[in-house]
Amino acid sequence: MSEYFLNYKSERKGERHMNTILHEAKRIEDAIVKDRRYLHQNAETGHDLPITTAYVTKRLEEMGLVPQIIAKSAIVVTVGGKRPGKTFLLRGDMDALPIKEETNLPFSSETPNMHACGHDSHTAMLLGAAKLLKDHEDEIEGSVKLIF
Repeated sequence: MSEYFLNYKSERKGERHMNTILHEAKRIEDAIVKDRRYLHQNAETGHDLPITTAYVTKRLEEMGLVPQIIAKSAIVVTVGGKRPGKTFLLRGDMDALPIKEETNLPFSSETPNMHACGHDSHTAMLLGAAKLLKDHEDEIEGSVKLIF
């Protein structure tokens, strides 16, 4: 993340708040990377993602959220709703591809599948968004639904 954005100071409330959010996002960067690497190592395909679903559910619960399993491997969680307003939706895919990884990275897939599609990143970033939204839940006008 650019230091320009992290160090930018503004007299306007909205821009100051955005600066605060950027700092908070930077502080949880290591957790997002850790989530992404775990998901990358445990790549699952199709609509049967028991390891991924359990991991995402656990992480959401650790944040104080109440995830709902809405299909075999689909999770929805709502943040906000304490103040009137619109509902927004954020979505991240969780499945991998049936490709054998040959990278030899310390976090390479331990399954015959691989997140060559970036869905491990989608899921990790959405977990990061869930954390930031939960931390600012009382400020949300309306609600945000996150679907994994």
